[in-house]
Amino acid sequence: MRNTCEIQITPHPVKADWYVARYTSGFLGASYSVEFANSITGAVALYHFVEMLKTRYPEGHVTFMLPANASHHPVPAVRDALRMQHTQ
Repeated sequence: MRNTCEIQITPHPVKADWYVARYTSGFLGASYSVEFANSITGAVALYHFVEMLKTRYPEGHVTFMLPANASHHPVPAVRDALRMQHTQ
């Protein structure tokens, strides 16, 4: 089993200023996702999604799959999460 959980974050296809964080498990043949707004409550939703996934990967870590310009991502929560990932 892999010890890395990769989360892709993309713009929501319908809702303006919303995003989708998605994790796909090939082993289970399932996808887990959360839709979140570009807001404080959206940052909390993203945080809880990541924490939920961490319970499945206690020996590994969670990785965000972001575009090349991720340091300038429009969602402050994503930028903060990316910075936290680089400092661990």
